Amino acid sequence: MAKGKLLFVFLAFFLFAGPAFAEKPLFVWKTGTLAPKGIGYANLVRDILVPALSKATNGDVELKVYWGGVMGDDEQHLKKMLVGQLQAAGLSGQGTFMMANEIAVLGLPFLFRGYDEVDYIRHNMTNVFDQIVSQKGYRLLIWLDQDFDQIYSIKHPIVKVADFPKARFVTWFGPLEGAMLELLGASPTPMGVVEIPSSLRAGVVDSMIAPSIWVVGTQLYSTFHYVNPMKIRYVPAFCVCTNQAWNALSEKNQKALEAGRQSWADDFCRGSRVEAEKALAAMVKYGLNKVSSTPEQEDAIKEKTRPLWNQLAGNLYPKSLLDQITELLAKYRAENKGK
Repeated sequence: MAKGKLLFVFLAFFLFAGPAFAEKPLFVWKTGTLAPKGIGYANLVRDILVPALSKATNGDVELKVYWGGVMGDDEQHLKKMLVGQLQAAGLSGQGTFMMANEIAVLGLPFLFRGYDEVDYIRHNMTNVFDQIVSQKGYRLLIWLDQDFDQIYSIKHPIVKVADFPKARFVTWFGPLEGAMLELLGASPTPMGVVEIPSSLRAGVVDSMIAPSIWVVGTQLYSTFHYVNPMKIRYVPAFCVCTNQAWNALSEKNQKALEAGRQSWADDFCRGSRVEAEKALAAMVKYGLNKVSSTPEQEDAIKEKTRPLWNQLAGNLYPKSLLDQITELLAKYRAENKGK
């Protein structure tokens, strides 16, 4: 009798619980990212995005993530996706801008005043960027933050326009970043992301604009002496898959991913923004000198860089896209004035 009961319990467990872990996923998406395993963004991907995607597709899709640039840099991730060696990627801001020039509009200097404005544009314009990304052969799964990047320097604090020509900036974000630094009087040196840490330590360059979590991850906080947390630019980080991988999904799974991605992005971004603040605070506690621009100094930097918005319109991005964003921001600011 006891054996019969034991057999019944075993069969019940197998029948009702077994398929949840015994069945293999229909699709395993090989996914590349520069995020180092076990810290910052990587933990949020592991804890929020991976289980959310699996749950939304009832286990049909599994992400096999290659952390820390194992599959190369963002440029290689994009190329490997197009030839089928990867099905997805969690791109840094650099890779996001590289994927489609039009996305660079989001990184214009002083476009956004804070994350509330970023969230408003993300919620209202994700469908617009869906179309942009799709035309390049990819599918936008989720729009995340890289950060409001900070200005880091080794030799001198950078707080005013006159400080930029004194610094040897590295540029790693493509034409937008280079043009912005040139307007401020700098002569930036283009460089791949992998080369940057060694070049900074060797003194080839001495300043850069970067996210706090990346600076912590590369341990460059021991090389830099100054950080200015001015919100000089916002940078998105897009998670994408190939159009081929997306089209292989059932319509039900596609709709589930589309329905869930904004709430997953909200959860992720809340976490990543806290992590970014913690990273910056930890570096300051370690000994990095936090310097700030006065309102007048920041206004002068804004005035120097503001012409870039229209100069790049029609080149990197259509003016209509810039106009759509600025009109929505004007509406948001009018509705939230005084709050």
